Amino acid sequence: MNSASVHITKLSAVKRQLQAAIRMYFQPEDELAVHTVASAVYGLLKDIKSSRGMNEAADVFLVSIFYAVRDFRRGDLPEHLANDPVFMSEVEGWAEQLSPITADSKLSDVRVSIGPELERQYWSDTNKASNFLKHANRDVDQALNLDKVNNHLLLMTCFSAYQDIAPDDLGYEGIVFQAFVSADSGSYKIGASSFDSLVEFIRKVPPEHRAHFCHKLIFEMNSRE
Repeated sequence: MNSASVHITKLSAVKRQLQAAIRMYFQPEDELAVHTVASAVYGLLKDIKSSRGMNEAADVFLVSIFYAVRDFRRGDLPEHLANDPVFMSEVEGWAEQLSPITADSKLSDVRVSIGPELERQYWSDTNKASNFLKHANRDVDQALNLDKVNNHLLLMTCFSAYQDIAPDDLGYEGIVFQAFVSADSGSYKIGASSFDSLVEFIRKVPPEHRAHFCHKLIFEMNSRE
């Protein structure tokens, strides 16, 4: 008897690999292995978004400045940023150029476009470490500066891109990763939801032990299913 073949979609592959990358990050697994898996995920997300008429590089640019401009409009910028004249000069320039962003704006309400040169530069910078780990035909004698491997940022970027296109969530891996990031953010305000309770719980764990704690938490949550 022949066993039935199993087929998966690109989006299901993205979900499974991103969940695995999050678990590897928390374990913690070797940082280069985490980066390779997360980079493969990000490449798929870029292509899926492009097939739907979206531009990941432009979206990253928007996210990086949207909250700064919106909080500037609200007068809610953290004190250390509001007192930084160089940063404030940048924010005021962004606010002037992006007049659609108001104090009440939502990220989903705003769209931006970027030129091809800026987009090429974004992907060149983003893929530098992953290309080093993937190819050796032109740079076999080169070395990689490990300071350029930022898995925390890469996973946050993947998480954001996934939310732009996915009809579902990332399971317990996604919940715990989002809570982990929120716990590390001084500007995140705790509310009364169950998610906020999780954030508060993680905040009570010493920073140097949070990743290991989150790995155990994901394992325990998944074992209950």
